Amino acid sequence: MQPPARVFLEIDISTSLSMSFSEQVVWITGASSGIGKALAIELAAQGARIVLSARNEARLHETRALCAKPDQHFVLPLDVTDEKAVFSAPSFILDEMGRLDVVVLNAGIGQRVSVAETSAEIHRRLMEVNFFGQTMPARAVLPHFQAQNSGQFVVITSIMGKLSTPRRATYAASKHALHGWFEGLRAELYTADIDITLLCAGYIKTEISFHSVLGDGTPHGAMDDAHRDAMSSDVFARKAAKAIKKRRAVAYIGGMERFAPWLERISPALVRFLLPRIITRD
Repeated sequence: MQPPARVFLEIDISTSLSMSFSEQVVWITGASSGIGKALAIELAAQGARIVLSARNEARLHETRALCAKPDQHFVLPLDVTDEKAVFSAPSFILDEMGRLDVVVLNAGIGQRVSVAETSAEIHRRLMEVNFFGQTMPARAVLPHFQAQNSGQFVVITSIMGKLSTPRRATYAASKHALHGWFEGLRAELYTADIDITLLCAGYIKTEISFHSVLGDGTPHGAMDDAHRDAMSSDVFARKAAKAIKKRRAVAYIGGMERFAPWLERISPALVRFLLPRIITRD
């Protein structure tokens, strides 16, 4: 009888189920920069064949050139909010690569503005990219994973999927929604050999703060202090690769901020008191 703990507990109880990336085909969205780019390079170094997707085709080719054995990898430009393109992508991947084993759902945008200053259009855009832009590719690939009774969804989410801070309300809401959706999917797939790994990133030194949107949709255009001094994307990628190999249900990767969800469970009132005072305007 399969133990239910593997489905519901946010701890690693599956170290014996480690997988190798050798010859695995891994599709990564948001692969043109930051975490997606670093993961592509790391997983390629460990033997995976990578399908790289994002809107910027030129930067995808730059990422592929940095990967080990670049000729083994496939560039598939994609806007994750384009439903028709997203649902067509798995067929292109299978035709080109012959198989698909892991999907890394990484595309997303950040936010640096208060609720009161954010237009309705930007609220919707954040949800469109960060929530539907993650769940649509998962829905597109799901029939293939079910048919082969194997596969792994790797969701690049955030500590913000567990709590929230000032000027990140809709961003946090999109990450909370991801946790709810993928935990529901996990429960539906409990009899299948299909894994879901939620990687909750803390502060990682990437371009996310540069591209985070203000209330009218213009980019923030600056790197926050917290990101400037944060874990590098390369280190994140190495830690993430280990969590993916072990098929962990949930992994928190970052600095001390990764302990915030645990503190919130112990003393939610304390966290509510501290966060607005610790997170200064950026």
